[in-house]
Amino acid sequence: MIRVENVHKVFRGAKDHRIVALAGVSEVVARGEVLVLLGQSGSGKSTLLRSLNGLEAVDSGRIVVDGRDVTDRKTDLNALREEVGMVFQNFNLFKHKTALENITLPLEVVRRTSRQEARERAERMLARVGLADWAGSYPSQLSGGQQQRVAIARSLAMEPKVMLFDEVTSALDPETVGGVLRLMEELAGEGMTMVVVTHEIGFAKRAAHRIAFMDQGQVVERGDPQGFFAAPQSERAQQFLEQIL
Repeated sequence: MIRVENVHKVFRGAKDHRIVALAGVSEVVARGEVLVLLGQSGSGKSTLLRSLNGLEAVDSGRIVVDGRDVTDRKTDLNALREEVGMVFQNFNLFKHKTALENITLPLEVVRRTSRQEARERAERMLARVGLADWAGSYPSQLSGGQQQRVAIARSLAMEPKVMLFDEVTSALDPETVGGVLRLMEELAGEGMTMVVVTHEIGFAKRAAHRIAFMDQGQVVERGDPQGFFAAPQSERAQQFLEQIL
């Protein structure tokens, strides 16, 4: 489903200041696989994730998602993003729209879905994430966990082939994290192809098929969750796990 080939990305600041975000990353994600990206802040995880649907343009290398070359300038990235849902840590909901409207609007505008069908699908998705009774509520009336579940429902309503999750629980209260993680685990169990940036080790152990540990813009270790958490091979991964476990 996803193929990343020798991808490089450098952020350039004032006075020739350079930050190497990605340094020759290569990765393959099979259809139905859940890949969890781990690593310290600044290791390149989110940059890699954002590159998968073209939100971050890379300097060199190639990224192909479901047969579409994301790095080809001729590729219609808007069409690609219809198939690749992304959920951010800050929800990105329309503040002046209800939960229902946050889901129906992209369906009507992007998918050209009729208003009636969009409403019916949105209602099904809200029920799917446990928020059927909150359809008429605005984001300000919802908890952080509820807003995040609306954001996930919005992506699911588009019927994507891939879901990308970028630290989706980092802005949530501990009490609301569990509901969001359970929903993500359900999606994983249903065969959704997922790439997840997270520090939620419990989720990684339960839901991931594979772990990719990143450091300084490179994937320095890969493995299945059981092997990675029990006996990490690289020194950097060992240090990382000692800090968080």
